[in-house]
Amino acid sequence: MFTAIGTVSHEYGHITAAKILGYETTLHYGSMNYDSSELNDKLIQIYNKYETEIKNNLNFEKRTEYETGIETLKSNGLLITICGPLQTIFTGIIGLIILIWRRKQIHQNGLKIIDWLAVFLSLFWLREFFNLAMSIGHEIISPNGTWFSGDEKNISQGFEIWSGTFPIILGLLGLLISIFVIFKIIPNKIRLTFILSGFIGGIIGFILWMNIIGPELIS
Repeated sequence: MFTAIGTVSHEYGHITAAKILGYETTLHYGSMNYDSSELNDKLIQIYNKYETEIKNNLNFEKRTEYETGIETLKSNGLLITICGPLQTIFTGIIGLIILIWRRKQIHQNGLKIIDWLAVFLSLFWLREFFNLAMSIGHEIISPNGTWFSGDEKNISQGFEIWSGTFPIILGLLGLLISIFVIFKIIPNKIRLTFILSGFIGGIIGFILWMNIIGPELIS
């Protein structure tokens, strides 16, 4: 269930940013789209009319409008991309804060419903480690020269820094936070069960949502 919730809420992070920027959006089970065709069409018309000037970096009548439009597309696209991981991270931070706040009560009285909810919310951070591990694993198994993927890679490239910067930083943070939750919050007597059931449940949830349930509910 939380695999589906995490996936959809992540996409709503993108959607929220796109809506604020004035775009029409579409939610899919594992992705989202936003309609920037109006600005794209305008820029294409300018490009087609002044192609020679643009290619040769010459002045032309609508140069300011064209360059401003290009920058708007880039900055809006980067902001929309950022807000997906930001939503996931923010959710994970809320869960982590609750666990730290209630840590003594958890050790004294065990995990209550609010604590279990906080555990699952904090483990939204696992997405960052999962994405990093999957992209590196894919490159090892099927090399194509790309070690990183997803929003985090695109964010790094949007800031014009090494493409692995955000994937590695957020991936390691996700790993450390998940280790803290599992080994410092989850009681010893149920830890192994939690790890195994979480691993199996995560895989099953991913397969069910991405291949069976998700395409039927949100195509």
